[in-house]
Amino acid sequence: MKAIILAAGKATRLLPFTKDSPQCLLKIGQKTILERQIEFLKKGGIEEITIITGYLSEKIEKISNSLAIKTLFNPFYDVSGMALTLWIAKEELKRGFIFLYSDILLDPKLVKGLLENRGDICLAIKKDGIREEAEKVIEKDGYLESISKIKRSRENGEFVGIAKFSEIGAKKLIVELDRIAEININSSFIDVIEGLINKNERINTYDIKNMQFVDIDFPADLKKAEELFK
Repeated sequence: MKAIILAAGKATRLLPFTKDSPQCLLKIGQKTILERQIEFLKKGGIEEITIITGYLSEKIEKISNSLAIKTLFNPFYDVSGMALTLWIAKEELKRGFIFLYSDILLDPKLVKGLLENRGDICLAIKKDGIREEAEKVIEKDGYLESISKIKRSRENGEFVGIAKFSEIGAKKLIVELDRIAEININSSFIDVIEGLINKNERINTYDIKNMQFVDIDFPADLKKAEELFK
């Protein structure tokens, strides 16, 4: 199974750090976020990795070439959301893949746990300490009932930015990506997942529990990442 990293956005919440650098090339200690992501993916058993670029793509391509990592460019990154970025790479998705945002750092055991989950579509979630800016989920008995940025009364976890799609799950995802690409090019990844839920597709969840995880959205998160992933 391969991994697809979405790294097309400008990450304006991390300004001024992202003025001249893609988010994934910010350094945590002596290594970039991207280098650390590649390390934990490989430790989790993933060898084939594709990065979808956009903003300052040439900088990501330079380091990716040195690491023998494939890149694809989203020419619409400035006006499109993550759903279209993923849609551009749909030929890469067909045999199943691990999906992840380019601003997260995780315990390698999390990747193994996702791969072992039997669901055709499985999102990693954290059930304690839901952050205000998080993509919030309603989960019941290991299945996803809803996912949204909007706060809801029954929310009981957050999506941590990494998911698994089997070959069957990937085919269902591509159908939904095609539908959404025709409706709204600014749709997010979670809009696609919510669309699948509305079609009564079963979405599994994998609770990361006490595994290390940091979502680097704001400058303060860079310090938190330094402390967790020295």
